[in-house]
Amino acid sequence: MDARISKQRSALVLNQPFFGALALRLKVIEDPACRTFWVDGELLGYNPAYLATLNDLECRGVLAQLILHVANGHCFRQGPRDADRWNDACDHAINPIVKQAGFVLPSSHLDDARFHGKSAEEIYAVLTQEARQKEKEKSGGKTGANGPVDQPAPANGANNPSAAPEPDAPPSCGEVRPYLGPDKPVKEAGWKVAVLQAAKAAKMRGSLPGSLASLVEAAAEPSVDWRGILMRFAQQVTHDDYSWAMPNRRYLHLGFYLPSLHSPAVGDAVFVRDSSGSVFDETQAQFAAEVIHVAEVVRPARLIVLDCDTRVRQVQVFARGDPIDLAPVKGGGGTSFVDPFHRVDEEGINPAFLVYLTDMEGRFPDVAPSYPVLWASTTPLKRARHAPFGETVEVIV
Repeated sequence: MDARISKQRSALVLNQPFFGALALRLKVIEDPACRTFWVDGELLGYNPAYLATLNDLECRGVLAQLILHVANGHCFRQGPRDADRWNDACDHAINPIVKQAGFVLPSSHLDDARFHGKSAEEIYAVLTQEARQKEKEKSGGKTGANGPVDQPAPANGANNPSAAPEPDAPPSCGEVRPYLGPDKPVKEAGWKVAVLQAAKAAKMRGSLPGSLASLVEAAAEPSVDWRGILMRFAQQVTHDDYSWAMPNRRYLHLGFYLPSLHSPAVGDAVFVRDSSGSVFDETQAQFAAEVIHVAEVVRPARLIVLDCDTRVRQVQVFARGDPIDLAPVKGGGGTSFVDPFHRVDEEGINPAFLVYLTDMEGRFPDVAPSYPVLWASTTPLKRARHAPFGETVEVIV
């Protein structure tokens, strides 16, 4: 380990106990092959040539940044996302917190005010949408504010031309790499515990920066798979039950009249897609895939998909057994949640349930419907508007 890194890590232990305790969990290695620094949840690598360009305060700031990347779970949450864009999104999410904690970062660091307070997943969705918009403009596609919102299949990396990073983008001062060990769940859980313990120790010493409170709170929250919640919500109305209306034939010849297990017919399943433009293409694509999956498992009488901005712009109806080929989302205006519920009432639809994908920014109906409603919020629940009825699940792709 370079003596300068050892010195700055020791400074963190003495002066910033939250960062210092977590810094000791990372093994530092020299890596001339990397451009700057990197971290993967277990190792912290650095290029000695790049290190030589930093002063002591910048070196300490980069170490703090890398520690927060792991503390915030960035090494464990990349999934199939484009690596370069995910790294940029993580930097935008972390760098303001690092600076608010009193650290200095190299001048090339990323920090866009419009991303302050947002998660890496939210920022990644915006960066992806902007890259696709640029690609459309280069190819002559229509991108008017009131034009249709395309719904391409999700793609990343080399298979997606729009996923390429800007060629002239400056190198990140700290690269986030995914943790690839077979014990990933254990490693991630261990970091969550370590973050809470480090925060508790720092509080006792009165040295936990206030800007880290939300990060520590997020680290304590368990991960929730919105897809599983969506499926469980839909399956609540498809439970099997015993009925005397149709006796169990297996025992009739014995003179026993027993009820049989039967599945009641499922009514219509209604899904509403917010088409105001605030729900990005990648989220729309993954939500569409889940709509199809739910319909195939639950097998409702009809699958009804509505696209709505200020009013319903498109209606698609699929009977049970029909092939489901969802059309691209249509819309592009403002946001109001009222019209889909009016449309359901006016057309005499009796939904078994309704699921609404939205950022939760719009006008809600004044009266709650009689059927179950699930709001699939693309805004984190701690910042999302509270719906006056129904359940809400956080959908962060």
